Amino acid sequence: MKRKGSLLTAIAVLSLVVLTGCGGPELSDKFDQAKVESSAKEVIQLVNAKDSEGLLAMSTSTMKEELTDATLEQVYADIDEAGLFKGVKDIRVAGYTDKKSKTEYAVVVAKAEYENQTLTYTISFTTDMELAGMYYK
Repeated sequence: MKRKGSLLTAIAVLSLVVLTGCGGPELSDKFDQAKVESSAKEVIQLVNAKDSEGLLAMSTSTMKEELTDATLEQVYADIDEAGLFKGVKDIRVAGYTDKKSKTEYAVVVAKAEYENQTLTYTISFTTDMELAGMYYK
């Protein structure tokens, strides 16, 4: 659990760096930036479509454990409050390497515009392009 907490903290810090435009760590050459961006947009589309099976199908085993029915119901309720999805208006990609495990991640910070508000998604992928993290605010 401690390792998971350190990854969440690192992703949160990286999100701030990417959002403020200060530049973050470069994306590893193990990733294709265009594929990372399109996969992040796909995650946002799956959330908007309330496609739990689709989200779970692209997730790591750890994410599958975290994305319980109750968790997804809360996500969908929050998204419903945001209103009709209009589109992704900004997307930034950076890399992150877990210091202990040396696992590399692609981290995407995407601003998604909805009818009632704009949500910022932070989405991370493994080198196998599995969904490793998804947060929004």
